[in-house]
Amino acid sequence: MKSPTRWVLIGALATVMSGCEIFENQTPEFIAFRMSGEAGDQVTVVYSKAFVAAVNELGTTELRVFLADTVVHTLPIDTIIDVRIERQIFLRAYPLELSDTIPVSVNVEVNDRSIFDRSGDLLPDVPWHFLYQFNARPTQTIEIIV
Repeated sequence: MKSPTRWVLIGALATVMSGCEIFENQTPEFIAFRMSGEAGDQVTVVYSKAFVAAVNELGTTELRVFLADTVVHTLPIDTIIDVRIERQIFLRAYPLELSDTIPVSVNVEVNDRSIFDRSGDLLPDVPWHFLYQFNARPTQTIEIIV
């Protein structure tokens, strides 16, 4: 292969790779958490960055939370969480009144990249969970170990 052709191919490959975000820093810095629903509805949200999670032999993600903050929010929620040190977040949400079912839309972004965007009902007996760990793939089934 002639030298000029090699440089054209290397340049083309670098252009394609840069367009595929291969060289983009994917390390999480901030998590944007948004929950919307009927204005005035109250939701309890548990936030934790201090936990250990692993997938067991049955395919269930076991989660041990060591420290958490519980906050009562009035919808809508729009908050930014700094995860530069922990690189992980666990969220759990349920209606403040345990007899209510609240229709909500939830969006979670990591460094402005949407990773979760769904709508549904917050049920009093089945809390909504969200687990993010950098470079890990938890399963859909999460069991919280106390």
